Amino acid sequence: MKLDKELLGKLFEQAVENPRLRQNFDLRTSSADTSQRLLNALQPQTKVPIHRHEKTSETVIYFVGKLEEIIYEEVNEYVHETTML
Repeated sequence: MKLDKELLGKLFEQAVENPRLRQNFDLRTSSADTSQRLLNALQPQTKVPIHRHEKTSETVIYFVGKLEEIIYEEVNEYVHETTML
């Protein structure tokens, strides 16, 4: 599979049509793979609810745009960081 502008463009088009303003594309190679490997096309104003992956890790890499990520710690503190490419 090739990650290119065409694939990303299709994902962003689907995200615009989705009421949640996001669309994902599964990168796992089998249903036995319990990782969090996927592409997420997020449109402005979409929100991803606070969640936890207790048995897997989650790595966030973004290609275009702006992302605000709030990381909550067990002690109810958070790291607030905004990054723009």
